[in-house]
Amino acid sequence: MGRQLRIVEYTLPYRHRVQVGIPSTDDEEATGIAQAAFEAGTIWDDTQEMPLLYDDFEEEDSGLEFVVVATVEIWPAPDASVLQKRREASAVAACRSLVAAMRLREQADVPPDDVDRALTEAYNLAMSALGGTPPNPAIPTRPRVVVGVDGGLVQGVSSDLPVELVVVDYDMRDTADGAVIVPQSGGGEETAAVISHQVALDPQFVDAIWKVEAGNVR
Repeated sequence: MGRQLRIVEYTLPYRHRVQVGIPSTDDEEATGIAQAAFEAGTIWDDTQEMPLLYDDFEEEDSGLEFVVVATVEIWPAPDASVLQKRREASAVAACRSLVAAMRLREQADVPPDDVDRALTEAYNLAMSALGGTPPNPAIPTRPRVVVGVDGGLVQGVSSDLPVELVVVDYDMRDTADGAVIVPQSGGGEETAAVISHQVALDPQFVDAIWKVEAGNVR
């Protein structure tokens, strides 16, 4: 007989031990506050008023036994508990990748494409941590940005990669409105307002707009 797919299980008893800090006048008040927070689902919020001091599962002594619980044709979908562990691992990896990308950006001799790839890797890991899937696993060489304008004013900006944006508004030339002297790419200076603008990270929306733009190209 050939090899079959078997699901093997083992169980261990654990005790979930949690410690929180609670200012109180006596033990009874402290335990009452803790019980109320537990019932409200806020005991794990880790606030200044009730800091979380310990939260772990402690294994209790028992015999370890492995048993086959099923023989299957194909592996079943992972349980939510497994998906959560994968997301937590992706979140840690995303933080490490982001730190590495920012360090690359600080180095003058690193090509911009290398920084973009590192940032995209961090972004893809972050999407996995949030339970999403990047729209295109291929790593782009540059971010795509969509700018929404209404009435001559920028109303919203979205990108498929992390970017920073400032808007130089040449319609605002009065210093009383915040206008400053702005250097020009071709040389010289102009008076304009320089406004930092938040960029929404929305790769699905940006990809959809890019497809519309590609369809309009003749």
